[in-house]
Amino acid sequence: MHIQYVDACNLQQFQQDAPAVSMALGYFDGVHVGHQHVIHAAKEQANKRGVKLAVLSFFPHPKSVLQPQHEVQYLEPIHQKAAKLEKLGVDIFYVVQFTKALASLSPEAFLDGYVRGLNAVHVVCGFDYTYGHRASGTVEHLAVYAATQQIGCTIVNEHVWHAQKVSSTRIRHCLQNGNLRALPQLLGTYYTTEYCQTTGVLPYYTLPKRGHYHILLDTGDALIPCMATVRCDQHVQLHCDARDIPQRVNIQWIDSAQAMQAYA
Repeated sequence: MHIQYVDACNLQQFQQDAPAVSMALGYFDGVHVGHQHVIHAAKEQANKRGVKLAVLSFFPHPKSVLQPQHEVQYLEPIHQKAAKLEKLGVDIFYVVQFTKALASLSPEAFLDGYVRGLNAVHVVCGFDYTYGHRASGTVEHLAVYAATQQIGCTIVNEHVWHAQKVSSTRIRHCLQNGNLRALPQLLGTYYTTEYCQTTGVLPYYTLPKRGHYHILLDTGDALIPCMATVRCDQHVQLHCDARDIPQRVNIQWIDSAQAMQAYA
């Protein structure tokens, strides 16, 4: 998979070299099961049309630019998101630099530059996707635009679990409440963070709320069951022999100790 970092300065160069693609649109924080449905729909169109599969996303998160007073709780950094996208069969991952100038574009200008301009022959997004100045571009507008430009368009309905929409926001709420048991249903796997025993959790991850948890330590060679205590937003105490654990390790978050006792 090719990762292309796009900004206002190099956009024209990417436009000149862009292959025909079926393009999935979204921020895709966490690449949860709802996101996966969007990407699978785009992949079906890519296979049908004999073109590459692309994902177009942004960094940093739009809220961090438009509402800098509010801290964004990222679920994962770009490299982890990219690894998940590659496993889903994505050929090109366009990471567009989100700026106030980009946010000021009209919906038409955004689509001209970043969808039609990057040679999308089919576009796929979730039912609540918005774009352009003040998020004024809607899926209805996208469908009309695509039809006029002879671009295929698929709008994917919301994915629901336990009568609620699967979303990155819902996953963040689960972390804030220490409700890890629900996360595999929402993410398709355990929530995973990268952790350094010296400096703490790596940037662009969000730890569960303070408390005691059952985890799996992924050392690269083995999965080690362990208990962990979240002390603050940055640091975790691992209740195992640290000499057996690399300085940097992946933590798979299984469940809170309290919830495990309740189900025992």
